[in-house]
Parts: sequence; structure tokens; C-alpha cells
Amino acid sequence: MRVGIFGKAGVGKSSLFRSLAGGETQGKSAGICTIKVPDERVERMTALFKPKKITHVSITFEEIDPGEHELIGSDAALKIRGVEVLALVVRGFVDDFHPVPPDGLDPVRDFRNLQAELITADYLVAQKRIDRLNKEKKHDSEWAALQKAVLALEAGTPIRQVDFSAEEARILSGFRFLSQPPPLLVLNVGEGDLGADVFPELDSVAAGAGVPLIRLSARIEEEIAQLTPEEQADFLKEMGIAVSARDRLVKAAFDAMHYICFLTVGEDEVRAWNIRRGLTAVAAAGRIHSDLEKGFIRAEVVAYDELLRCQTFARAKTEGKFRLEGKEYVVRDGDIMHVRFNV
Repeated sequence: MRVGIFGKAGVGKSSLFRSLAGGETQGKSAGICTIKVPDERVERMTALFKPKKITHVSITFEEIDPGEHELIGSDAALKIRGVEVLALVVRGFVDDFHPVPPDGLDPVRDFRNLQAELITADYLVAQKRIDRLNKEKKHDSEWAALQKAVLALEAGTPIRQVDFSAEEARILSGFRFLSQPPPLLVLNVGEGDLGADVFPELDSVAAGAGVPLIRLSARIEEEIAQLTPEEQADFLKEMGIAVSARDRLVKAAFDAMHYICFLTVGEDEVRAWNIRRGLTAVAAAGRIHSDLEKGFIRAEVVAYDELLRCQTFARAKTEGKFRLEGKEYVVRDGDIMHVRFNV
């Protein structure tokens, strides 16, 4: 999964990115970091099976800078089109290096402006294509789908909230509209405001837009990221922070994409896999390998809690906790699966 971190200059995007990249990373480069998704179930199964290899689900964060002369320049638009979730960062802090801006501190306004910029960019793309189709006198299914999109965008509705048919969504998928990815709203506050309910009006605005809201102090989170895991736990407790921003952003991104995790375990490898909630066992098999999906026979499934309690597959089978499921079985979060297949 790829998550973009986006907002105006001076809102704390870079501090937030550094807090995310400060822990254990893979494939880290300028403005991009890939981290392991923390999952206690992987750790518990690793202790149980002592595998040769451990593989967590990973998530990539990318800092997206605005355009030089406009909020969404061509480079920023290209990067936004490449993410699955877009974290919109707004400013709720004042310090010695960042005094009150000339237009005042107003995260509600800034959030609405970000939304409007994304919608406007999509409108311009859709309208340009419609104009081209009009010149060619092609009033086909693409033209009709774009007309529907433009009407929604003119009303201030992001593409993700438009009720497209499956065929319309397929036709428009190539445009990769900027208001399509599900957003997260991140309010970056000062250290002294972590325990306070600052800018409470933002809660109702975010709820009305159907956007999860995360309050954090990017500067504090950046400091936390430099500590050892033991020091982090003590620091979070001292600051009254229940869960780090890194973990909250990961969870919110998974929720936004409706992802769950299932596991495959054994002496060779313990591995977590992410799939969309509601997908079937055969789709989960395809997530592991295309051959498993093609030759799927059935899946052996046991719930994580049951295997943890039983400690061994043999005991889980003896107690009837192992199930044989077919292609239509809907995978549950925490399922431990072994796929039987024949190609």
C-alpha cells in the first residue's frame, strides 16, 4: 500500500515523514520510506514456529510537495495518482520558527481548500476530455461517464463519493482522478496542545466529509522515532500518548482501504498478507501466488486466537478448530490459511 503525505508548505509534512521513516525502514529514499506494519500476531506466531523467514505487510509513505506556483503542480499530481490513500496535513501550531501566517491559523479552511484544489484539478482534466470528445462528435459511454463526473465535481463532490456503475468506474479508472483516493486528515498541533481539544470544529467538518481525523504533533513524533522501542514506550506514556502517530496512520490507512490481514505460518516462513475485506479464499490464494488461485482445491483455515491457544496444528485439528473451506469462503481478519491446490 502507498500513502501520500500532502499539504501546503510549512504544515509539517517533512517532520511527519521523518517520524515515519525514523524507525526500521526498507527501500528508503528521498521522500519515500517503506516500513513494516506492526502486527502482534506475526510476532506471536514467530515465537511459536521459529521460522527461517519472517515477512510483515509493508506500507510505503511518500512526501508530496506542492507545485512551485500552485498547490497541485504536475509533479504533485503525478505522485497523487500513484497513491492508494492520501493523508492531507493541515497546520494547527505556532512556534518561534512558524509564527501565525498572514491569513491566520484556520485548519478547517485549509482542509476545505485542499479538497477544493483536488476537485478543481479533476474537473479540468474531465472537462478537457469532454471538449475533445465533443469536437470528435463521440458521445459514447466514456463521454456519458465523464459528464456524470463533471456534474458531481461542479457540485463540489469528490470522485470517490460519486455512485458510478461498475462499467463507468472501469471507463474512468485510467484517469486516476486526484479526488479518488480515500483521504485521511492530519492536524499537526504544537507539543503543548497534544492533550487539548484544539480546533474542535474540525471534528464535525471531517465527520461530515467522511474523512478520518488524526491529531498529532509531528515534532514530538519525530523525536519519538529516534528512540529505542523501550524508550519510545516510556516517552509515549510520559507524554500521555496512547498510540504513536506511525501506528495510527497505518491503522487509518488500512481502514480507509478496507484491508484485513491473514497469515501463512510454518517452519519456513511466517507471513502476513493484506487483502480487501470481503474477498474470498480463492482471491486470498491468488494473493499468495497465481498458481494457488488457478489450481485452488480448498483452504485449511484456523483462527489466530485458536491456534495461539492450542499452540500446535495437531491440537487445533484434534479440537475441531481446523476447517476446510471452499472457494466462496469469505476470509476473516486473523485467519491462518494453508491452501491446497493442483495445477
